Amino acid sequence: MKAIRSRIKKFMLMVMMGLAVAMLSIAACGGANEATDESGAAGMELDTLAQVEVKRGGILKVTSFGTHTTLDPPFLLTGHDIIITIHTYDNLVQIMPDMTLKPMLATSWEPNDDLTAYTFHLRKGVKFHHGKEFKAEDVVATFNRLLDPELDSPARSALAVIQNIEILDDHTVRFDLDAPNAFFPESLSLYQGRIVPSDIDPSRFALEEFGTGAFMITEHLPGERTVMVRNPDYWDEGLPYLDGITVITIPEAATRAEALKSGDIDFILGMEDKLALTLEAHPETKVLETASAKYLGLYMNMTVKPFDNVLLRKAIQAATDREAIRQSALLGKGSIANDHPIAPNDPHFASQHAPPAYDIELARSLLAQAGYPDGIDLTLVTSAAGAPMVEFAVAMKERAAPAGIRINIKEVPEGDFWSKVWLVEPFATMWWNGRPPDAALSVTYLSDAKWNESQYKNPTLDALVKRARGERDLADRQATYAEIQRILIEDAPRIVAVFTPVLNGARTDVQGIEAHPLNWPLFHEAWLDE
Repeated sequence: MKAIRSRIKKFMLMVMMGLAVAMLSIAACGGANEATDESGAAGMELDTLAQVEVKRGGILKVTSFGTHTTLDPPFLLTGHDIIITIHTYDNLVQIMPDMTLKPMLATSWEPNDDLTAYTFHLRKGVKFHHGKEFKAEDVVATFNRLLDPELDSPARSALAVIQNIEILDDHTVRFDLDAPNAFFPESLSLYQGRIVPSDIDPSRFALEEFGTGAFMITEHLPGERTVMVRNPDYWDEGLPYLDGITVITIPEAATRAEALKSGDIDFILGMEDKLALTLEAHPETKVLETASAKYLGLYMNMTVKPFDNVLLRKAIQAATDREAIRQSALLGKGSIANDHPIAPNDPHFASQHAPPAYDIELARSLLAQAGYPDGIDLTLVTSAAGAPMVEFAVAMKERAAPAGIRINIKEVPEGDFWSKVWLVEPFATMWWNGRPPDAALSVTYLSDAKWNESQYKNPTLDALVKRARGERDLADRQATYAEIQRILIEDAPRIVAVFTPVLNGARTDVQGIEAHPLNWPLFHEAWLDE
């Protein structure tokens, strides 16, 4: 019943407000989210539940942007690999579509008084797909890999607060942190944090899976398809409902949409707005949508000329017409962003700090001060790789031109963007799934972050991000995050132009799936009404 109930809840909380409240509650009383399943609201839902007839069985055919890169959790990048691993592995905790934390391989947790240590109680009786019993040793092995500087996982900067992991018994571990951190439990839900077994040679993880998840891989053909079947011994009783999931590689966004209409696939993770309109109009498809902190923009590598010049970056900032971008790239959906990843509906958003409004004269003046009185020619690399980045680039080109910022657009195939352009080219479009403020800042702006696209290094900002982790009081965190936002607007290492809604495409007979504000696919409760 618990599994079905979560399907019909109305996820009306704003994305980050709900998360902030949930995180503070969990930090205070650890694992208290379990009690929400037994709340008084449950009784009100029973009549509705009695009318819901979940159908078991069937194969869900899924596709996403990008293609396969690896199954090894510390290095996950593309939507394909996230779909596969979120269903074949488990995290200790999982952020759900209503932005609360669900206990997964951890059943509960509690911090010490000053938030410098967290004790996690682990689920008993769980087995990995190859037969090993899940124990504390597997948690230690997983996070030691994530923190290994030689391995250099992109998640290392987000987890660097971990100083030591102590095994208290087979099913209890304590994370000792190097500073107070109210957000620590949520950080363990990141998609690189899938728990792997301690008895398998890590070199096998790239092409094989050894998870505890709801599904098991039976066929893995990178670049073509991955076939998963139901785990009959899954610890979450009664789940999953599906017999299996097949993840299919379809390189082009338009081709993915046509495959959904024809019934060749059942679900698309991550849709462009213009294609979503065609699915809304089709009688056999639907669009699952939710607000999010997912954002669209561009980055400038500050170690490469001319982007080492802050005046040039600020000229580009002043020449960014955010409303024109929202209209052309998002068809009027989403909301305006202020060159940082904290969304307007987050309690930590500082409305008093904003970049200049679209101002051609200011952009010209800044460009001249930067040493380019006659303007500048720039090449912006982009792709239709999971978001309307091409439309964004076109809007940037057209609206920046009157300021003398002459942008040449170089579009590359979708399959090449994440491997050959992102983090390689000095001036490129980008988009990111929404993350809680600490995670969003840690993974892209900290000086040692592997995914620091702009190579931005600011010790003051590093210290502020870390200080906010230890601030229990919302007002204190708001003040700290306000200063962070001011600095990022002033330094302009990236243009974060708009926040985009999460859009997923589905056949009308696909049930039990909600659009997730973090654009995560959760098919454990999915079923086909065939």
